[in-house]
Amino acid sequence: MEWHVKKSCCHKKAGRLYIVLCDSGGSLKMLAEAQSSEQVKPGDLLSPLKDAQYCVNRDASRVIKIIDARQYICDEWERLVRVSADK
Repeated sequence: MEWHVKKSCCHKKAGRLYIVLCDSGGSLKMLAEAQSSEQVKPGDLLSPLKDAQYCVNRDASRVIKIIDARQYICDEWERLVRVSADK
């Protein structure tokens, strides 16, 4: 299943990327944690490869690995944004 990126933030110290994803119909919203040197931004499309890896905008040279995914909860997203912003 392809996912549309709605929001993203990066916790550089932890080397983590947090992403809010939505399915193509907009009915399923997920919060994912990824390992990646690639940045993703709202509007990007994540297409599945294998072993929880996704390419960004169908570009096989831009790959991220999802290490955790769960249902989107606004409070959790806000907490991750705050933690990511801490220096």
